[in-house]
Amino acid sequence: MTEENPTHATSQSTVRTTHSKPLSAGLRAAVGVTAAIDLIIGLAFLFAPELGFTLWPTPIAPVLSRFIGSIIVGNGVGAWLVVRQGTWEGARVLFAVALVYGIVVLVALLYHLLLGDAALFFWIYAVVDAIFLGPIAYIYWRYERS
Repeated sequence: MTEENPTHATSQSTVRTTHSKPLSAGLRAAVGVTAAIDLIIGLAFLFAPELGFTLWPTPIAPVLSRFIGSIIVGNGVGAWLVVRQGTWEGARVLFAVALVYGIVVLVALLYHLLLGDAALFFWIYAVVDAIFLGPIAYIYWRYERS
């Protein structure tokens, strides 16, 4: 048995498991850009009430703006940690969260859009969400299988 994978016995001193596989340079760069964008947008949401603007397409309460900002800042910090660690083991939870979040948001948006009780602007958000789900799902699948 090894320290990295206690259920896998081997004669080698170091075993590279699926979960400790290094992320590609391109993926690390993309996650780094995502971290920066998340931190900027999250901070903008957090301080929007003081700055007198809203990033949401419809009016929202200041407490909701801060709530949204906190979630986005948390994702930005998580993405920064993924880049810093640089392995699938460090990235898999964030990708799983992104995948689940993206699917749930898409279903919820479509529900409200089809009922006609959401602003038409949210069709753009639904399309962007759907576009990002493909690469997130592919990356998750690819790294989990390798």
